Amino acid sequence: MEKSTKQKFRFNSYRVYEHQPGFREGKDGKDWIVINSNGFRRTKDVSKIKPKNTFRAFLLGGSTAHGISSAPPYPIRHIYPDETIDAYLEKMLSLKYPDYNIEVINAAVTGYQVFLHTQYILTELLDYDPDLVIFFDGANDHYTNNPEFDCYRDFCYQFWKPRLQNPSIGGLFDYFIMHLSKHSGLAHSYFAWKLQKDAAKNCRQKDLHIGYKDNNQLISQHRLAAERQFLRSIDINLLILKNYNINAIICLQPMLVLRNKDLLSQEETDFLHRDDRVQILYPIVRDELMSLTNKHQVPFIDMIPVFNSESYKKKQLFIDYCHLSPEGSKLTAEALFPKVEESIKKYILNQ
Repeated sequence: MEKSTKQKFRFNSYRVYEHQPGFREGKDGKDWIVINSNGFRRTKDVSKIKPKNTFRAFLLGGSTAHGISSAPPYPIRHIYPDETIDAYLEKMLSLKYPDYNIEVINAAVTGYQVFLHTQYILTELLDYDPDLVIFFDGANDHYTNNPEFDCYRDFCYQFWKPRLQNPSIGGLFDYFIMHLSKHSGLAHSYFAWKLQKDAAKNCRQKDLHIGYKDNNQLISQHRLAAERQFLRSIDINLLILKNYNINAIICLQPMLVLRNKDLLSQEETDFLHRDDRVQILYPIVRDELMSLTNKHQVPFIDMIPVFNSESYKKKQLFIDYCHLSPEGSKLTAEALFPKVEESIKKYILNQ
């Protein structure tokens, strides 16, 4: 993967983990990932005091919104700073509105679920005075079917909690290795492996997904889980933004398994896999999100029909099961453009 020897993430008291400001990953002087001093996936820093004549939007989500490289067993394809959803969208909007400073800021973090957006908004993003927040989610928590899962307690990256609450000799060793990983490639590899092992152990103890005997049971399990998990968090997020007069857009991210097989490129066909759970729950999730966004009167964009357009037949829009190719990111930005433009027009009228 040609990964950086530096840590991309660090602990955060409110949202479990965050980006390490100043992180860079690349090769031969060209970076495919740049984290600015604010912790955003962006080459330029962002002033907390919004400049005059500036329309500011944040993109929130997980790894698909963030834009990450594919990894084995998928063919490796790095996603560069000018190939992400936010980069394409910012460029399109800036060309259309040259008299305004348009900022579309990528605040998405790999692995994030919707409940973490709440903490991010409250503890940091409100201070940046955004005009719009775009939520781009789905794969990480929308297809859940475990009603007993508590996102705050059972989130798989909460493995740090017992180490802080119940100190041990093993914990001291892990802490030492974490320090050593900044200076040793071997220690860095061990530390990365240990983190993934601990996260996987957490998932086995309480996962978002549980077994089901038939489709009806899966759907009934999901409905209970959705109300207690991602739908509740989305509801809270929209209430917070409404209270601060900030516009919002809710997007259901596309996934390869939901794309029409007749439209797939050869590359996508080669790494396509079955996921009955997602295929069964997709119409349920879509209807749940439509109902919630109608309640709050905010735009909802289902990206699955967009990615099933005949115009993109045989085009590679995915680099693996859910992460987007540059063409997929550009298509997403084009689909977002009309709704984001509505917010810009409101912004202009209020100036």
